Amino acid sequence: MSKISVIIPVYNKAQYLKKTIDSVLNQSMTDFELIIVNDGSTDQSIEIINSFNDKRIKFINQTNQGVAVARNLGVTNAGSELIAFLDADDLWFPNHLAEILKLAETFPQATFFGTAYQIKYESIYKDIVYPFKNTRVLLDKYYRHDKGQALFYTSNFAVRKNIFLQEGGFKRQIDAEDTEFFLRLGTQYPMAYSRTVTMMHIKESENSLFSQYQLDKKVQLLDFFARQEQTDPDLKTYLDLHRFAWTMEYLLTGHKKKAQKLKRQIDHKNLNTKQKILLNLPPAILRLLKRIQRKLRQKGVYITAFSK
Repeated sequence: MSKISVIIPVYNKAQYLKKTIDSVLNQSMTDFELIIVNDGSTDQSIEIINSFNDKRIKFINQTNQGVAVARNLGVTNAGSELIAFLDADDLWFPNHLAEILKLAETFPQATFFGTAYQIKYESIYKDIVYPFKNTRVLLDKYYRHDKGQALFYTSNFAVRKNIFLQEGGFKRQIDAEDTEFFLRLGTQYPMAYSRTVTMMHIKESENSLFSQYQLDKKVQLLDFFARQEQTDPDLKTYLDLHRFAWTMEYLLTGHKKKAQKLKRQIDHKNLNTKQKILLNLPPAILRLLKRIQRKLRQKGVYITAFSK
């Protein structure tokens, strides 16, 4: 049995897929299996997958059913007790699996694991490292520490297989299935986190899993935790930061009524000064600021509403 199973769901990612698979095969820790689940791709993804000749690779083909179903199927077919996920347009650095295994060994009481990561946005490379005192830490209610810049993504996330199956895996009926699953675990189990950067999240990908989200479906996430956030202030803060981000998206795309509905649900004490100001600006000003933000990023300046 391999020490860890790696799951890559694939849907029309031919442009990125070879580099993604290479980043797995080039890991410093080599005792793994790689399960690639093709979710009905219509581009050259299958040909790219078949071009690899490595006994650690398992290939599963299914009709298009969505990323949640693809990931769940991969886990069902995994032979290891530890599962790591990677999106087909992200990249691992060679130290990723070794660091995940170190976390699992250091914190046997942890159920799921995450590492620091790098965002690539056009010409910008930005490391996202949370400022904990120790390199590796055990976190109860990880969302207490997540202030809007994601603590982890699917691609730097790993979980114990028995807990994944016990919790029913990813829900297929919402587009924020990863965030919902993270929160479902985070409200019940401890997480181990490493400040070591092990993954690159490529935000410039036009066909990334995140850019495919439909905003209305993302907002459905709130329904799953409506009762729980009433008695968990940390969860309320975390979800309010999502409400803020989605309110901004609604305003920028001209959906004023939906924006106002979300805005009314926010406790403004959970926002920073910059976010409070942005919430009250006219959409025209917000669109201007968005254009300025994009131009600054082209010049290598990375500014968000969540940064200090």
